[in-house]
Amino acid sequence: MVFNSLAFAIFLPIVLVGYYLLSFKGQNRFLLLASLFFYAWWDWRFLFLLALTISVDFYASQAIHRAQTKKLKLRWLRLSLASNILVLSVFKYCNFFVSSFEGLLHTIGFQVHPITIELALPIGISFYTFMSMSYVIDVYWGKVQPEESFWDFALFVSYFPHLVAGPIMRAEQLLPQFKKERHVTKEMIRDGLALMLVGYVRKVLIADMLAGYVDEAFLNVHAMTSADLVIRLWLCAIQIYGDFAGYSDIARGVSKLFGIELHLNFATPLLSQNITEFWRRWHITLSSWLRDYIYIPLGGSRNGEPKTYRNLMVTMLVSGLWHGANWTFIAFGAVHGIALALHKLWMQITKKPMPKAFGTRKWNWAAPLKIFATFNIFAFSLVLFRSPSFGIAWQYLTRIVELVPGIHLGTSLFVIPFVGLTLALDLAQYTGIGQRLVGGMGPVRRAVAFGALFALVLIAGSDHSLPFVYFQF
Repeated sequence: MVFNSLAFAIFLPIVLVGYYLLSFKGQNRFLLLASLFFYAWWDWRFLFLLALTISVDFYASQAIHRAQTKKLKLRWLRLSLASNILVLSVFKYCNFFVSSFEGLLHTIGFQVHPITIELALPIGISFYTFMSMSYVIDVYWGKVQPEESFWDFALFVSYFPHLVAGPIMRAEQLLPQFKKERHVTKEMIRDGLALMLVGYVRKVLIADMLAGYVDEAFLNVHAMTSADLVIRLWLCAIQIYGDFAGYSDIARGVSKLFGIELHLNFATPLLSQNITEFWRRWHITLSSWLRDYIYIPLGGSRNGEPKTYRNLMVTMLVSGLWHGANWTFIAFGAVHGIALALHKLWMQITKKPMPKAFGTRKWNWAAPLKIFATFNIFAFSLVLFRSPSFGIAWQYLTRIVELVPGIHLGTSLFVIPFVGLTLALDLAQYTGIGQRLVGGMGPVRRAVAFGALFALVLIAGSDHSLPFVYFQF
């Protein structure tokens, strides 16, 4: 089931009514059943994988807590990690590893015909696996106590607003909310509906409207001029942002209706003035997960500059591989690893401190140039993210470098309203203007405004309902 479907439009009100009618003791169990139904709607057969992850990690965390020696704790941790990595390897990376090995043997003169298994990719597997793994690691580190209730832990992993595309929540953020009685206020419902509305606008009125223009560029590279290809890369950046940030907004909004807060996942990343700031504002929960469970355990920046750059590169290569089982995704991660390392090196050469606090921004005459440069680093890296092969990516970049003359004025002008709408939503959302505006409306005006915008979204999305981009991850 997806958020932009008729099934979800029927599902959510039914779940909300049932949730509000139940006492606190019944709400968690009801949410768990609703979440399992939500996941099973796509393919009920993959419920067993979800159940496997939940069961192994729940009992491994209990065993880690009870173990008397560090060696025994480590064994249980390794069992949990091995189980999660095995599931990911089989269902997401198996054919990738096999085909890569076949290609390597072919280059050195060996002809092999390996057997590959065509398996459907379980939706959301990368998201809920990372959540569950972080919980077990935190128990091993002593950061959290193991959850005593199997059912509450199952809800933590499978909670349907975040289940298939994040945010990637931590145990200390979400489990305490399941343990206490929740009171859903009018303000929560108002803010939740507003977040959902913003998310649907991002998805339907921005991302889905741009999808065809972006697809056309990658399907017909040789029919495009250089300027058109650059413009469509800009559109691609806005499309992917609108799609994923839209999902996160809807997820957070839906969760608010249940009185449960999910972590902010995007914070005006397209206004970042350097690549380090960009990754602190883009897919925040993944970036922080990679920092805490890959970068810092590798040593972070504690062991000298060469190892710091190595750790950055390894972390971003893992990020690329997380996004998809394709060498283009790994190359996407490598590009950002290099960009982050170069920015860190530049800050050291100029003796400027790295930005420390999230949300800190300095605006001066150079800010627009820095924003434009950072945006283009991201946009051009999407050639790798979006291309199915290096061949297509090479054709795309080569066509741009060839400086093929000409430009379609209509497409160029087409960028402007989408950039404007994206920035307007960002500024309204993250400066608090939007919340103050909605809060200042009376109930009738708010209902009319929300209803009109939801109707516009429904009309715009009635002819096509595109899947969310990050569902493939």
